[in-house]
Amino acid sequence: MKHVIIGNGVAGTQAALAIRKTDPQAEISIVSESSHLFYYRPRLIEYLAGEATLDSFTIHKQDFYEKMSIKNVLSTEVAKIIPGDNRIMTKEGSSVPYDRLLVATGASCFIPRIEGVDKEGIFSMRSVGDADKIREYAKGKAKAVVIGGGLQGLETAHSLSKLGLEVTCVEVAKWLLPRQLDAEGARLLQRLLEEKGLSFVFPDFAASFGGKDGVERVTLKSGRQLDADLVVICAGIRTRSRLAKEAGLKVNKGVVVDDHLQTSAAGVYAAGDVAEHNQRVYGLWPAAKEQGEAAGLNMAGRTTEYAGTTPSSTLKVTGIDLYSAGDFNSGQGRSVLSSDHDGAYRKLVLEGGRPIGAIVVNDAQAMKAASEVFAGKAQIEEFKKYF
Repeated sequence: MKHVIIGNGVAGTQAALAIRKTDPQAEISIVSESSHLFYYRPRLIEYLAGEATLDSFTIHKQDFYEKMSIKNVLSTEVAKIIPGDNRIMTKEGSSVPYDRLLVATGASCFIPRIEGVDKEGIFSMRSVGDADKIREYAKGKAKAVVIGGGLQGLETAHSLSKLGLEVTCVEVAKWLLPRQLDAEGARLLQRLLEEKGLSFVFPDFAASFGGKDGVERVTLKSGRQLDADLVVICAGIRTRSRLAKEAGLKVNKGVVVDDHLQTSAAGVYAAGDVAEHNQRVYGLWPAAKEQGEAAGLNMAGRTTEYAGTTPSSTLKVTGIDLYSAGDFNSGQGRSVLSSDHDGAYRKLVLEGGRPIGAIVVNDAQAMKAASEVFAGKAQIEEFKKYF
C-alpha cells in the first residue's frame, strides 16, 4: 500500500507514524513545501525571542524517519491532486501515485484588506522563515504594533518585547483572548501583562498603515494613531484548501471530512488545520494531532472514529500561567464555581455535575489540576479544592 501525505506538520507526521504502527510494510511519503523537518510550532514564539534554536524543537531528526522507513520530500510544492487517477503532480512536473492520500496542508495567516498592508515592515508569523524575517527587521527598531489580542497575538507581543521593542497590542473584541477567557479572567490577564510592560488598545482595529519607505504608523478605526516601526498581524487563520477545491473535493471553511477523516473523494483523507469536521475548523495543535492519528489509522485499514476535540489552550506569557478549556459560559442547567483572589482567577462550569468548561489565570497548580481533569487523568475534586 502506497500512502502519500501532503504536509509535514503535526497532522501529517502523526498520520505517518500511525500508518507505520499499523502497517510495517506500507510505503509512506511526506511531501512538503517546507525546507525543514517537522518542528513543534508552538515554540516559534521562543525562537522569535531568541530563546530557542530550531534544532531544540525539531521533533524528529532525519535518522528517525530513516529508521521508520518514512520518506520526507522537502521543499516540494504540490500543484495538483488528481483523485480520478490516484496521483498528485508537483510544481516541478513529477507525478506521484498513491493508494491513499492525506491532505494535511494546514492553514495560512489571515491578512485583512487594510490600506497600506503591503508596506515593508508588516509581517505575519506562521513559520521559522517568518520569525527569521521579523527578527532581522526588528534590529534597531523601537516600536511595534501587534494586530490581534488572541493567543498568537499576545505571545508574539511578548517575544517582540524581549527583543527590546515597545509593544502595543490592538484587539477588535471587548477584551483579550475572547475565545479563551471571560471578561473577569481577561481583566486580570490584562493587568498582569501591563505590569510587564505591554500596552493594549481595544475594542479597535487597524484602518490603514502609513509611512514612506516602510510602515511608520497605524491609524485605527477609532481615529487614534500609533507609531510603529514594525507591525505583526495576528488576525486568525484561513485553511489552505485550494488544492482540494481545485481537485473537486467538498470544501466549506475547510476540506469537509466525516468521522473517519475521509473527504468526499475515495481514498483521500484530510486532517489538521485544513480539515473541517462537523462544521468546525479547530486550528489547534491538539486537534491536529488527534485528527492525524485517526486519519493514519483509517488509511492503514484500522477503522477509527474521530469524535471531535475539546478545545483547550495553555499560555505562558512573561511567567503568567493560563488555561482554558471547553465551554465556560454560564447558562440554563449549568452551575458555575468561580474564585478571584490572591492575584489569580479560577472558573469551573458544570452541567449535570459534569465539568464542561474551565478557566485558570495565574495559578500554576490549579492550571495543572484543571488540565488533568479535562484530559481525563484526574477527578473533578482535584480542581474543586482550589475554590
